[in-house]
Amino acid sequence: MKSANFKTFCDSMEDVAHDIVRACRRGARTIAAMPWPAMLVCCILLAFVISILPLALFLFVLFMAVKVVAGAFVIDRRRSVREQ
Repeated sequence: MKSANFKTFCDSMEDVAHDIVRACRRGARTIAAMPWPAMLVCCILLAFVISILPLALFLFVLFMAVKVVAGAFVIDRRRSVREQ
């Protein structure tokens, strides 16, 4: 097993950066070749993914946390009633 050092880490990060740049260039070429109606649909879907989907996930997590906290109080109350 070879030891990891800063040079191998930098090489790995450079490879990741090249892959990201390559993907962005490919995406830009794909968007440039799209007709206007397809680009409009793509923009609307991208706006949905960027704005509405994270909001829905956040609200889901928030309501689940409220449910867990409320459930803890209900369970604690039921235990105290049974003990009396």
